[in-house]
Amino acid sequence: MISQLLTILFLVLFSACSTLKDSHIIFSGKIKNSVDDVITVSNYNSTMREDFPIDSVGNFKASVKVNKDGYYFFKVGRPYSTVRFKKDKNVHVDIDADNFFKSRRYSGELSSENNFNVEKSALRSEFVGDPKDYFVVPLPEFLSKIKVTRDAVFELIDKSSLSMEDKKLEQRIAEYDYLQTYNNYQKFYSYHKKTNAELPDDYYQPIIDIDIDDDEMFRHSGAYRNLIVANYRHSSKKAMSEDSSLTIIEFVKNKISNVKSLDTREQFASMLMRKMKQGNDNIDDDYRQIMPLFTSDRMKRKLEAKYKSALETVSGKESVDFNYENFSGGQTSLKDLSGKLIYIDVWATWCGPCLKEMPSLKKLIKDYKGKNVEFVSISIDHKKDYEKWRKMVPEKNVGGVQLYDAEGLSSSFMKSFNVGLIPRFMMLDYKGKIITAHAPRPSSDEVRGFIDKHLNGPGVMKFSSK
Repeated sequence: MISQLLTILFLVLFSACSTLKDSHIIFSGKIKNSVDDVITVSNYNSTMREDFPIDSVGNFKASVKVNKDGYYFFKVGRPYSTVRFKKDKNVHVDIDADNFFKSRRYSGELSSENNFNVEKSALRSEFVGDPKDYFVVPLPEFLSKIKVTRDAVFELIDKSSLSMEDKKLEQRIAEYDYLQTYNNYQKFYSYHKKTNAELPDDYYQPIIDIDIDDDEMFRHSGAYRNLIVANYRHSSKKAMSEDSSLTIIEFVKNKISNVKSLDTREQFASMLMRKMKQGNDNIDDDYRQIMPLFTSDRMKRKLEAKYKSALETVSGKESVDFNYENFSGGQTSLKDLSGKLIYIDVWATWCGPCLKEMPSLKKLIKDYKGKNVEFVSISIDHKKDYEKWRKMVPEKNVGGVQLYDAEGLSSSFMKSFNVGLIPRFMMLDYKGKIITAHAPRPSSDEVRGFIDKHLNGPGVMKFSSK
């Protein structure tokens, strides 16, 4: 009897160990001409994100946790790519960093699946070309273009060496790529034309009608994940226009009540986090209603952090202090800047939208030269990108006070303001008290009026440290 029990115990432990081992695959490769010494691998919802070393000749070997099959991401410096992982299947890639996207070549297990993904990306890029030329055309011409692109991808799938199962999967992904492009027409058109395109009243109905309860697509298609957000926006707008008494929280509760996909449920619920903000008089009640909509501890903690940040960053409250490295030398704290209005820009060298704001910020700094306002740029670059920061500051020559936050988003200052997406702009008064946790961007039409209002408002006396 004891012998049988020991045997059963051994089998249970062996099974557990095997399961643990099987949840990791080896992602290896060689990256020629790379100036970076780290490759970052993450999954579709960023619950897994890990850095792995690249040696002096460009080789890397990463043990990656893969509990669910799907498309993952890897990043070397600024360029990043999707890569398909399956449990128990190792993946190898060779890349020339000088031609990152076109040079990707996979070998060994999953080579057919991943090389197909490279071909598909190249094909779509060929058809789209300049996004302005692709999108900013009359609607009938645009609809014809995206159909031709989708059909070309279907043809590529048919001719590929993928298994029948994977062909069906890629066809579904192609349909969602098509729908995402369809959904983006107005955004690109209005951006370039500075006016909205005329669309049929039911134009977004295909987005409203998508199946939002598809776990497999959530893991395999970035377009599908984006369409879940688009579905939320279009369907909530429609539902609330039809029922003026319906609140956005009630809408989400109703929408996800029968949805089985945890990812979809939490994606919809996460859209409500924007209610955790300064100026929401019902924030306490909203917080209590939203919290039960989350299942994972990760998302519950995120909501709680936003809630606390909203309470802590109310206008008039004293800001959490900081003490960061100054590009010009030494350390600079918030108290060192007392006596001036403080306009803060949180950025990083890898952040495209951050760099896009720099010319406007530079002009802003020039226009307010000699006035009692300090422009403070705080980099949250990873330590491995520290030298990039040191190099970029003089290259861009934006001006103002240039600081480096070595702890990044984990620092007490960034946590207190719940900084997640960047660029992020905020403004503090002469005494270091919060004016707003979300100031207008340098490129916005409102920024000068906003600064002037507080620059010329009450409290212009310099703050005394006594």
